[in-house]
Amino acid sequence: MRTLFKNESGVGAIEFALTAPFLALVLLGIMSGWSYFQQDGNMRDSVEAATKYYIQGGTSDDTAQSIADAAWRLRPSGGQVSISRSCICATAVVSCIGGVVCIDLSVPEIHLAIVATSSWTDPYSTSIFPTGLNLRESENIRVR
Repeated sequence: MRTLFKNESGVGAIEFALTAPFLALVLLGIMSGWSYFQQDGNMRDSVEAATKYYIQGGTSDDTAQSIADAAWRLRPSGGQVSISRSCICATAVVSCIGGVVCIDLSVPEIHLAIVATSSWTDPYSTSIFPTGLNLRESENIRVR
């Protein structure tokens, strides 16, 4: 009977069988987290590309939209980029259409909001992360 308890030939296999599922779950969690941060980073790159266009003197919202769309790598099917413009005279918001001039004959400040939104789903279904997380990246710039 003592020789039966001294036999350690299968201990390594048993330890591996006990730890392998945990290690696999950790690996899948790391891969899911990587997917989340990759998608979030791609969204950020898209918003930054449109922001740089305006900072370098660009004025067309359509061109900025095209730049943002082109810069978003591996864009998910529901991913969107929106650009909104508002003009402000002193503290009042005015229409940005045409050559707007404030009441005091000053040029209004133009504020742009660039927002990218999408939904992230865990590609490996590890149940570590909640499914359908909403991602949002935004940048607000004052042009003038």
